[in-house]
Amino acid sequence: MGRGAQQDQRGGATPATGKLRGVGGAEAEEQEKQWVLIDNVEYDVTNFMRRHPGGSVIRYGLANTGADATEMYKAFHLRSKKANLILKSLPKREPQCKIQPGQSISEDSEEGKINRAFVEFEEQLKADGFFQTSKTHAFMRAAELVVLFVLGLYAFSQGYTVTAVLLHGLFGGRCGWLQHEAGHGSLVDSVWLGHRIQHVLIGFGLGTSGHLWRVMHNKHHSATQKVGHDLDIDTAPVVSFFKTAVEKSKFRTPMLPMWARVQAFTFLPLTSGVFVMWFWLGLLHPRHVLRNGLWEEGLYMLSSHIVRTLLVQQCTGWSLLSSYMIGYWASMWVSGMYLFGHFSLSHTHKDVVERDVHKSWLRYALEHTVDIDPGFWPVDWIMGYLNCQVIHHLWPQMPQFHQPEVSRRLTQFCETHGLEYEKVSYLTAWKMTLGNLHEVGRHYAQNGGIDKTLKVD
Repeated sequence: MGRGAQQDQRGGATPATGKLRGVGGAEAEEQEKQWVLIDNVEYDVTNFMRRHPGGSVIRYGLANTGADATEMYKAFHLRSKKANLILKSLPKREPQCKIQPGQSISEDSEEGKINRAFVEFEEQLKADGFFQTSKTHAFMRAAELVVLFVLGLYAFSQGYTVTAVLLHGLFGGRCGWLQHEAGHGSLVDSVWLGHRIQHVLIGFGLGTSGHLWRVMHNKHHSATQKVGHDLDIDTAPVVSFFKTAVEKSKFRTPMLPMWARVQAFTFLPLTSGVFVMWFWLGLLHPRHVLRNGLWEEGLYMLSSHIVRTLLVQQCTGWSLLSSYMIGYWASMWVSGMYLFGHFSLSHTHKDVVERDVHKSWLRYALEHTVDIDPGFWPVDWIMGYLNCQVIHHLWPQMPQFHQPEVSRRLTQFCETHGLEYEKVSYLTAWKMTLGNLHEVGRHYAQNGGIDKTLKVD
């Protein structure tokens, strides 16, 4: 059975909502406020949530729902002085919300002991330099992109069209890996500069918006494999990664049985390469840029379509239409398969977490992601270091070239504390991912695309 088909309800009880019925006046108003718990202090974010630069992901860490946001906050704001200043300016109080067990370092339990050990482990990694960026590494990664793009143009000019499309598809995918790291703040020390680099790379390389990527991707990091939270698995009925995906999706739209039956085979060439790329480049990202006035990003995205098409035309002598459809869109098709296929390997086949369950930052990473051949350089390269997904989810602002060594240290940490740290081979990861898609697809093909008898909240 594909593990993504399972429902995981471990690690949490029914959460407190932060609202009391039957109270009035100031007490009722107080209960309507939204709080986040960080380092055993509750901060009032009621009026700040709409202004949060990271978007609505802040809702995933509300103490009102039973979450302790301490490790989430630290993971995302390691290099941000501005975030700490904003936090200090918010109204605060002593903890009052009911937090689900297993998350806090102050908890007097075995989980609390493990969480405290994890914080000590993290501090040792910082002391040993594993959060230090490297200008040399950043330069080499950027130089690789230039080489791939120029080689692609040369291949176009020599008539090697398939080779050229593959090279430019690889260029787009490699832009995806590097923009991802820049967007997280692990490529360079400056958050501002990292975001500028990201906007150029994802804009020109993939025709999309770095800002929207961060807003969406941080939700995946904050609640990996969580129903209704992780956008990476909130994809039904286009593709379903677990056996209640359709029933628990927002619209409950049934899958077409025939489409469900073949979803493992269509996932790369159609779902990833065509549907996602067309939707992202044609609607989702341009709409976000226009709605939010992100004109700098819009310029980079526009240059992706225009400049790349004109360069291909100059190299081949083709018409503008042929240059655009073959030189640009065929390459984007390759990029989409390369990126989204590899993104899925590390978690989509794992157990899902129910909407109302909160876990510790450590448990989320260890129980709902896997690492794939960490330290095996061909896999490190082809996956842009995102084969170390457990490490990356624990410390998204750790420069990713450090991750293979940290994986060895995490292995020792987990052995010491009786924790499971799952590492699989590259081939096994593909088998697990596609096998899970096949099993879930067969499930929906057999029940007509939706289980109408299943009652969901």
